[in-house]
Amino acid sequence: MKLILAIFLAFGTIIKAQNSRDAETLFLECKDLLYKKPSESAVISEFLFKNSSYNNDKIKALLLLTESNLLRGDYNTATEKLFQCLELSKKSIRPENEFQINYLLARLCDELGIQFSQLYLIKDEKEITQNYFEKAIKSYSESNWNQTIKNLKLFEKQKNKAFPELSNFYYALSYSNLGKLDSAQYYAQKIQRYEPYYFYAKAKIQSSRKESDKNIDYVESLKPINKKVQDVWLREEIYNLAVKNNESKDQEKYRKFYQLQTALQDSLSSVKENARISFLNKIGQKQDEILEGKSEQQAKIIYFIAIAILLVFIIGYFINRKLNQKQNDYEKSKQEAEEREKFIAENKASESAGKIVIPDKTITFLLEKLEKFELNNDYLDPAISLNLLAENLNTNTKYLSEIINTYKNKNFHTYINELRINYIINQLKTNPVYLKYKVSHLAEEAGFSSHSLFSTVFKQVTGHSPASFIKIIKSE
Repeated sequence: MKLILAIFLAFGTIIKAQNSRDAETLFLECKDLLYKKPSESAVISEFLFKNSSYNNDKIKALLLLTESNLLRGDYNTATEKLFQCLELSKKSIRPENEFQINYLLARLCDELGIQFSQLYLIKDEKEITQNYFEKAIKSYSESNWNQTIKNLKLFEKQKNKAFPELSNFYYALSYSNLGKLDSAQYYAQKIQRYEPYYFYAKAKIQSSRKESDKNIDYVESLKPINKKVQDVWLREEIYNLAVKNNESKDQEKYRKFYQLQTALQDSLSSVKENARISFLNKIGQKQDEILEGKSEQQAKIIYFIAIAILLVFIIGYFINRKLNQKQNDYEKSKQEAEEREKFIAENKASESAGKIVIPDKTITFLLEKLEKFELNNDYLDPAISLNLLAENLNTNTKYLSEIINTYKNKNFHTYINELRINYIINQLKTNPVYLKYKVSHLAEEAGFSSHSLFSTVFKQVTGHSPASFIKIIKSE
């Protein structure tokens, strides 16, 4: 502690003089101590927070303080610091800070058993969804080692990262639990700087080896860090390893570590319950403040809306005649366009003695177009009609209707409906997913406006109702 105070005195004048380079060095040192000596990291973070002139530096210090208190199981202080951070972040919005705030919010909510939805006025639930590192920790706690490794790999690809130093620790533990001890050893070597986690990972790997001596007390290898373990989760894991290690060979040690494990769990349970109440109270206060602010805003909005409506009525009076004139011009243009289209449609078709005469080239052209229409499944469009299809094929309805009657041996509606039914029949026979669809969904897929019409046409074409037809296919 004396060493830390000496460091503070040495850096004090520099921080006050706003020497950003040295302040950043101290932040890096503080972050490096986070997983080695969380309590010392917290002391330096508190100093940085009190002596920093910039909002962003204060937020960075509070984030480190929150993480340090979370590690040590001081959830009340973690809550207090995180809410301070939320308040300050309103004045200094930076993506990296937002990411870490959301990460710590997610972690704190998870630790205290609080649903993200309860923060609806403070934070959008989508913003505080757990990142992949937090998901990795959660999947590890659920003994899903493969998923832990997947989440860690996805976390490595994220641009913004919050406190990723222990990724290698969870890699080592997950590979160890999966029996892939070479990979576990590889990742354990990467965390030698973080002694408590390194020694625990080594003990865990050694106890997992097939050739390991079951009479060896692997917890003995953790003695060098016995007094250095401030992370309450890691301490509980060590007790758990000790309990399993001594369960069948040393009842005295087994009872000792079991009692330590139980006492820690009971203590954490009590602390979490108190912190949960405090957290929910803070949420309530914040949300009341937000609602009060919104009420004032709404009053202002109503006032401005009233003025805007008055202005609209005044301006509306002066522009009303112009709007009426534009409406009259539009109606006139519309009428002229309808008359022109009617004239063009009437003069497209050549008729002789009441019988439609269609040139051979036109017949060939339209039959080719109809073939393409069928191949592209364009008949599935619910809006398709004789008029629309004629327009798409650059012909008139008389030509189109005559060709369908002559060469397809049916009227337009029968032609379209049978194409649709045959499409669904083909899908039912070739795509098993369609066998699970409801009749209403099949009707929609086929382009029918109602499922009753679909059922009627389906039975006309196949001789079976859709449900019966599906049963037949399934039985085959």
